[in-house]
Amino acid sequence: MSLPKDLDLVFDFEKPSDAGNAAALADAENYIRALNHGITQQAPDDPAYQYYSAGDAARYANSQIKEYVKGGWTLTGQDRYYRAETSAAGDSDKVKLVTVAFCEDASKVYGKEVKSGKVLRTEESPDDFLKFSIVMASAKGSPVWRAQQITVTEKATECQE
Repeated sequence: MSLPKDLDLVFDFEKPSDAGNAAALADAENYIRALNHGITQQAPDDPAYQYYSAGDAARYANSQIKEYVKGGWTLTGQDRYYRAETSAAGDSDKVKLVTVAFCEDASKVYGKEVKSGKVLRTEESPDDFLKFSIVMASAKGSPVWRAQQITVTEKATECQE
């Protein structure tokens, strides 16, 4: 899953000691990469995000990509994700769940018009700081963790450094 050279996703995460939580965090990163891949490819049905998500999280990715396509925008700049936390969210005979939460600093990532290439720069504001909480699920025996549910808090004061 490659992204354009002018878009840099930075995941400033410490790897959890628990192997399951570490795998869930790694695939949460892949979900975010896949979402950005769909935006930059202008592809609401991009198979990348569909591979790393299901349910509400897949619908969220699809709606975000559609908004960018409708607006005629893509992304450029540096998007930073940090302060990751993982916690067990459930375990059954069939599925293991882990909640992955992290902050986003989008103050250095900008919209870019697809047709003209014009970068839509904005001043840094509280709107640039978001908090993600993603429920990741892995079927027993599967190495892949898929985002199931996502909650995004805008203007997240706990994420402002």
